[in-house]
Amino acid sequence: MNSNRLDSRFQELQRALSPLMQLVCSITSLETAFVTYIDPVQAKQLVAVVYGNGDIGIVAGSEVAWQNSMCRQLFNDDNWVNTNIAETYPESDGAKLGMTTFFALPVQYNEQMIGSLCGASTREQVLSDAQLQQLQLIAVSVSWLIAQWQRLLKLQQRLLFTQQRLKRAYQDRESLKQLADQDPLTGLLNRRGFADLWQTCTEQDAKEGDVAVIALDFDNFKQLNDNFGHQAGDEALTELAQILQQNTRDYDFATRLGGDEFILVLPGCGRLEAIQIAERIQQSYATTKHGQHHSISSGIAVSSVGASDDLLLLADKALYKAKNAGRGQLVVNTYRP
Repeated sequence: MNSNRLDSRFQELQRALSPLMQLVCSITSLETAFVTYIDPVQAKQLVAVVYGNGDIGIVAGSEVAWQNSMCRQLFNDDNWVNTNIAETYPESDGAKLGMTTFFALPVQYNEQMIGSLCGASTREQVLSDAQLQQLQLIAVSVSWLIAQWQRLLKLQQRLLFTQQRLKRAYQDRESLKQLADQDPLTGLLNRRGFADLWQTCTEQDAKEGDVAVIALDFDNFKQLNDNFGHQAGDEALTELAQILQQNTRDYDFATRLGGDEFILVLPGCGRLEAIQIAERIQQSYATTKHGQHHSISSGIAVSSVGASDDLLLLADKALYKAKNAGRGQLVVNTYRP
C-alpha cells in the first residue's frame, strides 16, 4: 500500500468516526468530542478525529506525549470524568487549553487498550450514569475503526522505514562508489550492485506494501549502432540513464543490466503511478537526439505484497510481450502469489 492509498484510508476512517463524535456531543452537551489512538511503544497519543465548536484547541492529527495526557491522568486516578480540571490538574495540558469538564473512556480491541473516547468543555457539565452507559457503547463502536487506524499507522511506519533503509543503503553505496557495483558508461548500478539492493527489498521486514519493477529495452538498438556508429549507441544509453535518474526518488534505484537492458525498482509505487512513470520515461526519451529514430519498450510488474524474485521474471515477461507487440509499447503484469 503506497502513501496515497494510506492517506485515502485514513480519510475514510475519519469520515466513519465523525458522526459518532457528533453523537457524543449530542448525548453529553459538551462542546468538543474526539477519539485518540494510543501508542504505548512510542509513549504518545494521537488525535484521530475531532468534532466541536473550536473553543478548546484540539486538532485532528496532533500528538501528545503519554505522560502529559489528560486520559492518562484520569485512568491512573481510576476516574472517567472530572468537572474541575483547573483545580484537580492545574499544570495539565487540559487546564492550559481551558478545559473545565473532561471525560475519557478506554477504547479496547482484542482485550487491549488502543485508544480513548473523550469529550471536553470550557464549562462545568455533570454527566450521569445513563450517559456513561451510552458513551461506553460508542467506545465499543469505535474500537474496530481505531484498530484499523492502528494497522494503517504500522503500515505507514513500515513503509517509511523501508524507504529510509533503501535510501541509506543507496547513499552508502554512493559514498563508497565501488566500480564493481557501478556501470562505468551510465553511472547506474550494474547487475552486481542491483543484486545487493534487491536483496534489501526482499528481506522479511520489507515484504509488505506496493512495489513496482519496470524493465526497459531499446527497440532496434543494433540498427542504431549499425546506422550511426557505436558512439551514437553509447550516447543513447547515457541519455536514457539520465532520464531514469530524473524519474527516481531517493529510495528508488535504476540499473543497467547489460547491453541495452535497464531495470527500475520503485518501492511504495502502485500500478497507476508505475504506468505514469514508464510513459513519462518513454515520452522524455522520444524528445532526445536519438529518440527521434527509435523507441523504448517497457514491461511493468506490480505487487501489493512486497518484492520477490518472481516480480523480476514477471517484468521480463511483460517486456517480452511489449517488444513483440511493436515499437514503443508498454505491458503491465500484476503479481499474484
